[in-house]
Amino acid sequence: MKLKRVYTILLLITLAVLQARADRLGYWDEHPLIFGVDMNYAPMEYVDDEGIPHGLDVEFTKRLMKRLNIPFTFAPNTWENIADDVLKGKVDLGMMVYSPYRKDITNYSRAVFRLYYQMVYRTNDKRPIGLRDARGREIAFMMSRPIQDTLQKLGAKPFLIKNLSESLHDLSNGKFDALICFRYQASYLIEKEGLDNLSATDLALMPREYCYVSHDKQLIDTINVMLDRMEADGTIDEVYGDVKANFGGLKIPGWVWAVIAALVVFALMSIIVIQRRSKKQILREMERAQKSEELKDIFLSNLSHALRTPLNAIIGFSDLLMTTPREEMSEEEQKSLLGLVNSNGLQLLHLINELLSLSDIEGKTQLFDRKVADVDAEMSAYASETRLQLNEGVEMKVVEPIGGMRAMLDVNLLRLVTMHLLDNARQYTTEGTVTLTYFAKEDGLYVEVKDTGCGLPEKLKANIFSLLADKNTYVQNETPGLGLSICKAVIDKLDGKIGARDNEEDGRGTIVWFWAPVKLLN
Repeated sequence: MKLKRVYTILLLITLAVLQARADRLGYWDEHPLIFGVDMNYAPMEYVDDEGIPHGLDVEFTKRLMKRLNIPFTFAPNTWENIADDVLKGKVDLGMMVYSPYRKDITNYSRAVFRLYYQMVYRTNDKRPIGLRDARGREIAFMMSRPIQDTLQKLGAKPFLIKNLSESLHDLSNGKFDALICFRYQASYLIEKEGLDNLSATDLALMPREYCYVSHDKQLIDTINVMLDRMEADGTIDEVYGDVKANFGGLKIPGWVWAVIAALVVFALMSIIVIQRRSKKQILREMERAQKSEELKDIFLSNLSHALRTPLNAIIGFSDLLMTTPREEMSEEEQKSLLGLVNSNGLQLLHLINELLSLSDIEGKTQLFDRKVADVDAEMSAYASETRLQLNEGVEMKVVEPIGGMRAMLDVNLLRLVTMHLLDNARQYTTEGTVTLTYFAKEDGLYVEVKDTGCGLPEKLKANIFSLLADKNTYVQNETPGLGLSICKAVIDKLDGKIGARDNEEDGRGTIVWFWAPVKLLN
């Protein structure tokens, strides 16, 4: 009897320990969460002479982990090693600027706050250096694809750096013409290093989101919930108040809020319309995929991200206009910022138009305006247009039927579907060939676009044409395109077929095809 009691007590203790560990997301005192710290990223993260981590990220993470009741430890390292360790799951948590290039291989939290870019230059220059002055100048920056692309488009001479503090000294000594970094980095390091001959000016570039990042999605989901609470109770402002962008007490004009509110209302109404008009089709797709709630959540998540991106830009650039004294920003830069607000508004409108276009196609019974068309001439024009936009080294081929082809069809819809398939192939093919093939088949027109790109992930093949698909299916340039759903809606209305498969002929890439019944004239 005594032995049985001992076993019972040991079992209860074991269950209690396991429960405590479960409450901490799999981390406990003997197995703490590992947080990667950059040894040289002041004032956010750095290590003192005794090897002790300091900085705003360190302080905030301590508070966050305390609230989550998760034991943790810091792992200081160089930035290159930390980034690699986080992405490969060798450390459990870190902080990074959100990158669309990494979103498919890791998990980002919601933004802790937004970061703004500045151009640092020597004060002995005649006037502040901005993006309009970049052509021909040697401009330093830490690795960032958007910055690198922007500098190359402006005709600047990009100069990649790894140590920001050392590079500011190099700039002070005339090694290059200017340096791009975040606003808080410039102000902190210029003062800390005593570089009196350096100044900085704000740049009209898209603000970036500063987030937690981890291979553990459950951990990120839990952190997101706590970040909402810490923002509501003022903890984020308390820790990051000196570096977090704010409105500086200035009042945002009413028209800015009115435009944002109108866009949000318009977007929500559009979502309601598309959900009502396509309810039956959505249900069929959800039942066929046997994961209705998951697909719905993914679509809404995609759409929410797409709406938030241009809205964040509108708010961010409006913020920049409000926080920058008028005398420190030229009229040209003000116009540039207003132009970016306008372009992001147009981007949001484009997404809404895609939703309405899909709804319109699904709702119409009389859609097609057929007329005699020279199919060869149309396909040749599509290929020529695509060829001008191909990545360097990629070849465009057209395989056409012998003797040519004329048919009764709707040229506008033929262009809509074919050009979208070509554009998808163009975007995802960095080497090899994009091939457009068409011919008569079973009293109709068969069109095939074959590429040697990265191919379709296995899990997406069943849903690639669905309105509700995997969270990364339609995300392109931060906007979830509904083009493939529109293509399927058009082909379905025509009683045709559309599909995709692996390009087994070349050993890589994708083949996307459609067949539509049309009246062939030869």
